Amino acid sequence: MIVANHASWLDPFILPLVMARKPAVLAMTKLWRTPGVGLVMRMYGRLAIPLRRGAVDTQAFRRGAVDTRAFRRALAALQDDRLLIVFPEGGITPDGTLRPFQRGAALLAARADAPLLPVALIGTGNALPLGRIVPRRRRITVRVGVPISVAGGAREELDRVTQEAAAQIRALLAAG
Repeated sequence: MIVANHASWLDPFILPLVMARKPAVLAMTKLWRTPGVGLVMRMYGRLAIPLRRGAVDTQAFRRGAVDTRAFRRALAALQDDRLLIVFPEGGITPDGTLRPFQRGAALLAARADAPLLPVALIGTGNALPLGRIVPRRRRITVRVGVPISVAGGAREELDRVTQEAAAQIRALLAAG
């Protein structure tokens, strides 16, 4: 599972371009209603997984407060040996700083017995900042971290893995 920072609308388009195989991607449901982006999401087919906003954690999942359809589809993609892109910040950062990560990616990784692979996207926020419609020509760099294994679904383990992924992405961004 790929976990990446989210600084621009370009991120979900750039990341698949550097991958050897077509990944699945979790994306907010409102994107399907956004002109242009919605068309791309529909063209992506079943690999574009709509996700209703909201924090994902083990307690919320047990209470049914999580978008279980999206969770099941994402889990199935991972179990089918697909790559899955998740932006654990839960949205685009307005100022370029890394926002706190939600635990959903770690929970999915634990359930699928899949590692998290931290990825830093550098320059996408300059190429297409929030509020801009047309991208500017800017250098974009993709840096890949070290895979992180998830040892079970206990809250402490999910927190540890989530924080480790965020720390790796911060370091990759700082090096860029």
